[in-house]
Amino acid sequence: MQEEYAKLLSEKKAAYAEYQRSRDEMRELLLHKQNVDRMLGKNKREEEKKKEHDRQ
Repeated sequence: MQEEYAKLLSEKKAAYAEYQRSRDEMRELLLHKQNVDRMLGKNKREEEKKKEHDRQ
């Protein structure tokens, strides 16, 4: 029973390490997505201002 517990604990630690790597990668990707969205949103606002200015 102790061997089985040790095996399961080892598997749990390995799975948790993988979970942490995946979580960190997801956070990094979300940060990059926010940056891109912010940049595109800024460009979109600039285009709208330009169009508004051209109408006048």
